Amino acid sequence: MSLRLHIPAILLLTVLSFQCRSADCSSLDFSCSPIAALTFAAPWMAVATGTDCTGWYSVDRRSWQAFTFPGCTSGTISSVAYGAGVFVAVGSTDGTTCGIWRGTGMFAPQFQLQSCGPTSVRMSAVAFGSGPLGSEFVAAGVPTGANFNAVSSTDGITWTDALIAEGGAGGAVVSVVYVDSAQVFVESSGVPQNTRRRSIGGGTTWTDGDNMGVTNPKLATGPLVSSARRVLGFGNSPSVVQYSDDAFVTGSTNYSPNIFGTGTPVANDMAYGEGKRFVFVRDSCGATVSTSDSGADNSGSYTMTACTSSNLKAVAYVEPYFVAGADDGYFYYSTSGLPAEWIRSTGSTAATVQRIAGRPGF
Repeated sequence: MSLRLHIPAILLLTVLSFQCRSADCSSLDFSCSPIAALTFAAPWMAVATGTDCTGWYSVDRRSWQAFTFPGCTSGTISSVAYGAGVFVAVGSTDGTTCGIWRGTGMFAPQFQLQSCGPTSVRMSAVAFGSGPLGSEFVAAGVPTGANFNAVSSTDGITWTDALIAEGGAGGAVVSVVYVDSAQVFVESSGVPQNTRRRSIGGGTTWTDGDNMGVTNPKLATGPLVSSARRVLGFGNSPSVVQYSDDAFVTGSTNYSPNIFGTGTPVANDMAYGEGKRFVFVRDSCGATVSTSDSGADNSGSYTMTACTSSNLKAVAYVEPYFVAGADDGYFYYSTSGLPAEWIRSTGSTAATVQRIAGRPGF
C-alpha cells in the first residue's frame, strides 16, 4: 500500500527533472520546475533600477516585470544592492530629495520607501557588506557644502549618519563597494578623483586612499589574488582599467595590456563572474571581456551580437548568469559573458537602466 502511494510521486519527480533538462532550462531553474520552488526558500532573482521611478525584476532571467517605486514622482533610482535577505535601492523621489527603498519579497521585490535618517539629499550609490564586525548597507550621494552625504543601516530600515568629510566640490559619489578580504567599504567620487575606506560600523570615519586620476571613477570587485580581493577602477578619461589589491591603501596599477585593447571606449559598468571573466558594457551595444578571470589579458572591444538596444548601461553577475540592461529598458543574459553568447530577454518599459543587483538561488 505504502509503495503504491509513493510511485506517482517518484514518476512526477522524474518527469519534471527530465523536462527541466531541455535547452535553456536548468534542472534547478525555478521558472521551469515547481519542485525547485517548493524545495528552496528563495528563487534566483535580479532587480534593476532606472530613470523615471522605474524598476524591473526577473526570477527566470528571460522575462522582466516593470514596476514603479512607491513614493517616487519624478526621480531616478540610481543604485541597488542585495544582502541579508533584502534588496536596498537608493536614488531620489523627485530628482533632488533622498529616496531609500527596502524590498523583501520572495517572488517579487515589494519595495517600501524608508526614512533616509539624517540626510534629505539624493543618494547615488549603495553597497552591502558582511564580516566579523557585522553586516551593513552603506549608501552615499551628493555633497552638502564640503562633505558627501552618506548613511548606513544594518536592516535597510533605520539609517544613521556616515558622512564623508572631504571636499565634495561637485557631482556625487560614483561607487560604493565592499571588499570582503579587507572588510572595508570603498567609495569613489569624481570631484575630487579619490577613494576612501570605512569599516563596518565605522560611522563617519573614512580614511583617504589612492587618487585614481581618472574622470568619474567607477569601482567593481574582482577575483581573489593571494587571498586579497582585487578592486578595479575605470573611468571616462583616460579610458584605462586600474586595480588595487589592498583596497586602495597604496597606489593603483594600470592593467597592461589595456583590457580595452588599442581602442579607448568609455565603459558604463563592469561585472566580474567568479572563475569566469570580467565583462564591461558600453554604448552602441559594446561589450568588452577578458578571456579569463585574471583580467590581465587583452580581449579588445566587441559588439554584443544579440543586442538591439542603443546603449548598454549596466551589468551584474548573479550566479550563474551575467545580466546586462540597456537605455531602452531591455535586458540580456549570458552564462559565459562572451559577446556572441548573450540572449535578449523579453518585456521592457521605456526607461534607462541604472544598476542591477541579484539574489543567487534556483
